[in-house]
Amino acid sequence: MSARDIMTTTVVTVAPGDPLSRVARVMIEASVSAVPVIDPEGRPIGVISEWDLIGQHAPERAAQLDRWLSRLAEGQSLAAEYVRIVEPAARTAAQVMTSPVITVGIDADLAEIGAVLGHRWVKRVFVVDGEKLVGVVSRADLARALMMRAETTPARRPVETMPVPAPAEPAPPGVPAETAVSAAAFRRMVAAHEDAKRAAARREREARETMRKTLVAKLAAERLGEAEWRELVEHARAAAERGEKDFLLVRFPSALCDDGGRMINAPDPNWPTTLRGRAADIYERWRDELKPAGFGLVARILEFPDGYPGDAGIILTWGG
Repeated sequence: MSARDIMTTTVVTVAPGDPLSRVARVMIEASVSAVPVIDPEGRPIGVISEWDLIGQHAPERAAQLDRWLSRLAEGQSLAAEYVRIVEPAARTAAQVMTSPVITVGIDADLAEIGAVLGHRWVKRVFVVDGEKLVGVVSRADLARALMMRAETTPARRPVETMPVPAPAEPAPPGVPAETAVSAAAFRRMVAAHEDAKRAAARREREARETMRKTLVAKLAAERLGEAEWRELVEHARAAAERGEKDFLLVRFPSALCDDGGRMINAPDPNWPTTLRGRAADIYERWRDELKPAGFGLVARILEFPDGYPGDAGIILTWGG
């Protein structure tokens, strides 16, 4: 099974010259949290997320995002507060996008896709055929694929006795048995359908949980390389040149923290003690190299799926 088998082929995109108002409209209409930026030849050259759109350094701005995007989707003019969010020097997709785009080839297998999602700590990866964008694979797509593969893998099963079927309900008087219907029979059909839906949802949750645990174990063992750290610092420098006051150094599952992200969410000043893997290394490099130079560092929970902490982020700050 490869990327071509599990990818979503209908991908909403924006052009480099599109204004941020159109980017926001596209995101809300498609119910997505990020869109790729493609050039005239269909090649992905960047990606814009909600964080790129509203700025990473103000949590109160994130809380207002839905209201702003709803106004845009309804054709209303931009609110004055939204205009203040979008810096005057950053009006087009090309000026706020993150580049380069994380991609995999159309024939990449599940192991390669999982490695990219895990190593780069992203929710989705875009699929290219040559250089042209042809689809996107999310964590959920990969989890479903792993679940399907597990279900189709032959396995030895213990000998089971066949259950004895329950006796059929007698047909109402005067109605031939082969054509009899009853509300009770219909209710059983509905119940069977609901049971199947619940079972499928349970299997998907289990597959996602297995994938999450595998990912967390992998991330906990990874370390931050010197070249990767220097690249992050250069990305932060580029953000400052765009007029931004902070930069998201790393995004990772809150389960990577040994307390599940509770200290970050509190917030507790001792949150750095809960970090593992590259996230811990990034904190130490900031403490030893950037903090003495006046840089700040904050950690936040970036999303709350089902009301629980989801991904967390560590953000480098230099603004007032």
